[in-house]
Amino acid sequence: MSPKAKKPAMVIAGPQAVVAEPKRAVRETVAAPDDAMQGYYDQLAALSHENFDAVLKANAALAEGFEAMANEAVGYARQTLTTAGTATKELLEAKTLDRVIEINAGFAKSGLEALVERTARLSELSLALANGTWAPIGGRVEATLAKLTKPVAA
Repeated sequence: MSPKAKKPAMVIAGPQAVVAEPKRAVRETVAAPDDAMQGYYDQLAALSHENFDAVLKANAALAEGFEAMANEAVGYARQTLTTAGTATKELLEAKTLDRVIEINAGFAKSGLEALVERTARLSELSLALANGTWAPIGGRVEATLAKLTKPVAA
């Protein structure tokens, strides 16, 4: 039989030796961050500040858009109530059935025209609201993605 080859003896270091090396590396990194890391931190802080400003601008645009839509809705309600009041007054003064039918037809026609006009206006305001709200955020999304996906220089 052939003699067995002896395995080299393994030297196992204690747990303190295994842990000491990573701890030292972490302490050195935390204690003395290099200029590149500080630069990245500054860029990230500036990026966050710019993104927060964009959110504030979008919030202001959203508030203005909702205010304009609310004003339009209130204006439509006032116009409708005024038209209904006028039609009611005319209906009470009507002497013939033909006059009642004429007043009713005029009221329906003006109501439908006002509805179409105000709906179109609300649609325009909604589109302006969406565009105005997305404009500051959309640009920041592109800029943020561009900065965050840029490779880090070694």
